[in-house]
Amino acid sequence: MVKSPLKIALVFCLYALAAPTVSTAQDAAQDDMKAARLFRRCATCHSLEEGGPNKVGPNLFGVFDRGIAAAEGYRYSDALLSLGGGWTDEAIDQFLLSPRTYVRGTKMAFAGVRKTSDRQLLIAWLKKQTARADTEAPNPDAETEETPESSEDPDMALLPAGTGRLETFDNCAGCHSIKLVVQQGMDKDGWTETIEWMVDEQGMDPIEDDLSDTIASYLALHFGTDRPNFPQ
Repeated sequence: MVKSPLKIALVFCLYALAAPTVSTAQDAAQDDMKAARLFRRCATCHSLEEGGPNKVGPNLFGVFDRGIAAAEGYRYSDALLSLGGGWTDEAIDQFLLSPRTYVRGTKMAFAGVRKTSDRQLLIAWLKKQTARADTEAPNPDAETEETPESSEDPDMALLPAGTGRLETFDNCAGCHSIKLVVQQGMDKDGWTETIEWMVDEQGMDPIEDDLSDTIASYLALHFGTDRPNFPQ
């Protein structure tokens, strides 16, 4: 039986309406996964879950519903205590762009998130993760098909492939520009002593010996005293 032109047109319309829904869901999943990867820089210093501990930085659960410098039990800098107000989308966006510019005198050492699109993704993701205790964050270590944009990270690009690359990024990028880290040029003992100094004197969370050894070995191999990969 030959279908009428009207029926054929209706079928095409239904496909056209369904296709954006599928695409939108896929895009949302990719955005969440990218945001989870971006948060790796923050996870060194901040926990997300309800009742989670204050670390180097305060626990972030409920951050969008509370005032600035209002996390219970955390000792804030005088600069943040005097700021006042609450964490609006705009305030968090500007803080993530450059914490030390937005709050002069903050003790937060994070270098900032330069790309506007990355900050928007991170803020949207944080709203979901910190608003409901039963929301599970996408696993940033899960194997997913990445688009070139989602896998692009200026700091990560400075680190050559090899054992310890991801561990180095996860544990260093939260508080330091990777470009600054890789300019140091030290042997393994020097990197190990630097990590110990960061823990003992700078408030960095202690890391296991095996992890510290992996990071120090990676940095000594790729950014040793001869600085073979010194960024130009």
